[in-house]
Amino acid sequence: FCSTTSTRNCAVSTFLQASSSDNSNDDESDEIFYDDFAGPIGDVVVSASSSSELSSSLSSAALQPNQQQEEELPEFNDSTTEQQNEQLFSIPLPKPSSKTTIDLTGSLVREFSLGRDLLLSDYAGSLGFDQVTDWQYYTTDLTTGKRTDRTANPFDPNQPSRTRSKSGSIVRIFRGEFTGRLGGILRSRGLDTRVLLKEFAVENDDDMLLNLAREEQRSLAKLQSNWLQGYCMTAANNAQQMLEQLENGEWNDVAQRRYVDGLTDTPTTKDDDHLVTMLECTSSKKAPFTSMLGQLNLNDYYDDEDMNPNEWYKSLGVKPPKPGSIWVVYDYHGLSTASSYAVPLIIQQSKLPPKRGMFGNIIQAPPLPPFRERGRYMIRGVLKGMLQCIATAHAADLIHRSVGKNSFILSSVGQDKREGTSPYAVVVERLRVVLSDWGFSRDIEEAVLEKEFGGRCRLFGVPSMSSYEYQRASSYEESKRMETAAYQFAKAEDLHACGFVFLSMLFTTLANPATLSAPLPATDDDTLQRLFSEIFEKDVDELREYYANEDVWSEVVSLLDMEERAGWDLLGKLLLAREQVSDWYKNGDEEDDVE
Repeated sequence: FCSTTSTRNCAVSTFLQASSSDNSNDDESDEIFYDDFAGPIGDVVVSASSSSELSSSLSSAALQPNQQQEEELPEFNDSTTEQQNEQLFSIPLPKPSSKTTIDLTGSLVREFSLGRDLLLSDYAGSLGFDQVTDWQYYTTDLTTGKRTDRTANPFDPNQPSRTRSKSGSIVRIFRGEFTGRLGGILRSRGLDTRVLLKEFAVENDDDMLLNLAREEQRSLAKLQSNWLQGYCMTAANNAQQMLEQLENGEWNDVAQRRYVDGLTDTPTTKDDDHLVTMLECTSSKKAPFTSMLGQLNLNDYYDDEDMNPNEWYKSLGVKPPKPGSIWVVYDYHGLSTASSYAVPLIIQQSKLPPKRGMFGNIIQAPPLPPFRERGRYMIRGVLKGMLQCIATAHAADLIHRSVGKNSFILSSVGQDKREGTSPYAVVVERLRVVLSDWGFSRDIEEAVLEKEFGGRCRLFGVPSMSSYEYQRASSYEESKRMETAAYQFAKAEDLHACGFVFLSMLFTTLANPATLSAPLPATDDDTLQRLFSEIFEKDVDELREYYANEDVWSEVVSLLDMEERAGWDLLGKLLLAREQVSDWYKNGDEEDDVE
């Protein structure tokens, strides 16, 4: 809380959005040196004065053997020893702890080896996040202490409605490719061998970045395990056998041994088959999330005394990784996000490289598809896919908490992942929408207990699980109603953020500016939030009138007006998702369903 006078206070609610950027400044860095040990660790160094005494004592002990010990020595059967040497042996590994039981696919314990399992292709960019704070103001009666909400003065710089701070680039992104037997099987099945890698450069016990990596891994492991269980229950053929293997921990046991088996040249056939099976399932059913496959273990790179750090820079153009970094491996969906697609299609078309004819002459680009086809692709493809992403996460009792345009990847079922964001893309069946960047996600049971979440609930009159009202509930029915309201409010925050993503996508991608240089009204997240919440006071009808008065959006407004303004009704439900949960709780009508 903060105050500008003795009677004017403000409450704050904060959420986070992932952002991406091309970190070109990473190349400019000081030369990195690594410390090498002078000799092998554990060597015994004997001084010259004591070496002769040591050798003489050893020789005297050898001349006086213990007869009783010689009689107790066992007899060895050489033939039995030779047979045992011919058999393969395995090194026992500890079983996964109870914390990894949410992961049935082995992605939390699987480690790939650089070179044997996959190769790094190139550096793709970097990721950061924006910390967005929404401010709500109120006045306090000095006599009664009662608070009264008030509207902030939009012309007063000391009363901002929203502030934003950037973290900078904290996660590096690389492209890679599976090699060896696994890569060969993927190619033979017609699957993509490319992978995406995120490097969380954790150093000096950076708790924030370490928590980002852990929460992303934990949430994705739970999400894809839950999704695969549902897939096995509805699929035919050998899906029941696959479900039994997942639930019996077979995938986890095999995945845990992958890195050690690679060091001992033991085949990783079973784990390869499990990875191929999972990628086939997620690809054929277009799973609405990025699949996490495991981690990249760089111990071989760090332990190589002949490795020159400059070789990494020459190959990838960025500084080498530091020990302690966490490398997470995902399946590849390209790098085209909803943010890159949120540009008028006529502008996207102008930026395409020109095509040339047989004699080098430039061929004029074909016209854009009709607006009806583009609108269908946006509504039934992009926007429906985004809702499916969030619904899948909520079905697994996960909330994303950083939904934004950069969180959605618009990919394709083909090899060219940029096909989904082409200005000529109109085939919904070839589009695949996936939700990424799960670092701020939480299990819903954990999220409703957080203090910050309780503060956001109070702003809408919904008691949180840690509130005084919940602890002193008079009956089980009342506590259950509070619990339901808190859970639904957590989901409503994702839907509220998704509503602004919809709004931005519709009125940028489908906008029809008169010329390429014609100015387009601002459609960034902060502007849309200010328009809807402050200027139009959360009135969807007034928001529609605002867009209807601009010629550049006339076709979009007509699209949303179809079927008795069904499009505007959907936008209103998303933008006002938190208010709907609040109204349901305050009305106290048990017959109404908050779902």
